[in-house]
Amino acid sequence: MSLCDIRLRGGILKKRRSMVKRIVQYIVIFSTLAFAFFPIIWIFSASINPGGTLYGQRLIPKNPTLEHYRILFTDDRYPFILWLLNSLKVSTVASAITVFLCALGSYAFSRFNFRGRRPLLLSLLLVQMFPIMLAFVALYLLLLWIGKYIPFMGLNTHAGLILVYLGGSLGFNTWLMKGYFDTIPH
Repeated sequence: MSLCDIRLRGGILKKRRSMVKRIVQYIVIFSTLAFAFFPIIWIFSASINPGGTLYGQRLIPKNPTLEHYRILFTDDRYPFILWLLNSLKVSTVASAITVFLCALGSYAFSRFNFRGRRPLLLSLLLVQMFPIMLAFVALYLLLLWIGKYIPFMGLNTHAGLILVYLGGSLGFNTWLMKGYFDTIPH
């Protein structure tokens, strides 16, 4: 066997390994995409199902209809545009306040050495370990009580919902941003 044959065989093996590696990568990518998009496809399928149920449904309904969408966008009982604008308003305000407050808090945790810094950081982490479902009743009662004294921040208000979102996201996001600020040189 000559040196040329060995090089040729090595090149063929490299190409074969490279091709197998690429095929495996594509299989993983397409499997991940299918796994990610299946719930969206299933929900769309349920929305065009004339029965309007998720139980016993096929992926492609027998008699698909867009009637549910027509009702959603034209019936006055369902103010979809108002719902969408409310969602955008609440999420935008909550996100902006979260980023601002988390940046302030995480910068302080990252750059300053103060008394009680470590216990506060650990308490942020500890609070995030409990699921939010444990706090539903407490949040309801808290918003009910706040609404008696500050009506625009009570139950069934955008400000109250923003407060709940802030309470749920500040701990984790502060911890996350602190890790980012730690990577920036002083």
